[in-house]
Amino acid sequence: GSGPSPAQRSSVVSAGSALPPPPNLGSGNASVPSAGNNGSGTYPMRMAQSMTIDEMRHLHRRALQEAEAKRTELRLVLASRYRELVGSSDEVLRMKDRAKELHELVHALPDLLKKLDPAQQLQASSSSIVEETKEDA
Repeated sequence: GSGPSPAQRSSVVSAGSALPPPPNLGSGNASVPSAGNNGSGTYPMRMAQSMTIDEMRHLHRRALQEAEAKRTELRLVLASRYRELVGSSDEVLRMKDRAKELHELVHALPDLLKKLDPAQQLQASSSSIVEETKEDA
């Protein structure tokens, strides 16, 4: 066939989608590109036959813009996730330092208690001496 008329081609663009319907990959081989056919039944060929050069250029520009928008969106998402990761890793490092301090304090407790024990015995004996003097008086 000679392809759609210019009025039919413009209706493809104004119908909301600049692309012709996608190939039906599930039914038959006519729309699936293959080396056996001359490309007349392939999706790109049908699209090329149904669109003007200006429509194709517009479609190409729009595809490039959408791709750039997606790249920008991806960069922003990745930057946000990276900041979250750095923040989390900083928090993990602070927790590690606090855990190390706590570990050192817990292991130092027995020595501190041994140092306190003689002081408590001295304090207990001095208080009993004070009580005995009060009783004697």
